[in-house]
Amino acid sequence: GTPLITPSRLGFELKDAPPLGEGMALLEASQSSFDETWEQPWGETRLVRDRHNELRVRLEETTGNPRQLTLVFRLFDDGLGFRYEIPAQPGLAEFTILDELTEFVYTADHEIWSIPAFQSNRYEYLYTRAPLSKVSGSLHTPATLRTVDRPGGQLYIAMHEAALVDYASMTLKPAVSLARSSYLLKAKLVPWTDGDLVRTAAPMVTPWRTLQIARRAADLVTSYLTLNLNEPNKLGDVSWVQP
Repeated sequence: GTPLITPSRLGFELKDAPPLGEGMALLEASQSSFDETWEQPWGETRLVRDRHNELRVRLEETTGNPRQLTLVFRLFDDGLGFRYEIPAQPGLAEFTILDELTEFVYTADHEIWSIPAFQSNRYEYLYTRAPLSKVSGSLHTPATLRTVDRPGGQLYIAMHEAALVDYASMTLKPAVSLARSSYLLKAKLVPWTDGDLVRTAAPMVTPWRTLQIARRAADLVTSYLTLNLNEPNKLGDVSWVQP
């Protein structure tokens, strides 16, 4: 009953083209439900339930030569994922992403466990805990928050991604707006050596941006949200795989 994330920016900055995501009108919104149990080739549990509601939002620019963009949201009992889909369309064949504008705007100075990104030792750092307002520089995902000053009770939120294929991995850049009492984490993608982030072509989909949400930190460990958002097993029969 209380907001966890307030309105946050979405969209892209493109190379040699106007930004994608501004001045858009709603073309269509559709909802669906999904409930299926699937078998893992191996893992902590043999059967995993994938139960979610999906919302697809198709948008189109209101300017001349309009481009289209679809946002897909999947809501699970233990969190959510969302991704961008860019369909094949005139004027947007091959393109380069210079910035993904995705933001997660929180309403309080939550604690966050994280390790720094873009450092010499890559992922080899000890996790530190600090308020969002005290964090500087980019952070690797997964990063885990513990909420403070929340009327609905304390929550743990693990921020990560799923289905990372043919796309730059996402780090998180903290920013604070004391005037708006907001504490945000912005997507910051790992670049090529020339500064380009993603070189791609339509049709394309981005990885899922994921929020695993739990009342207890231990429940983040037993969440299968990330697995459910990854692509299904393409090996077929794996009965020949023996431990």
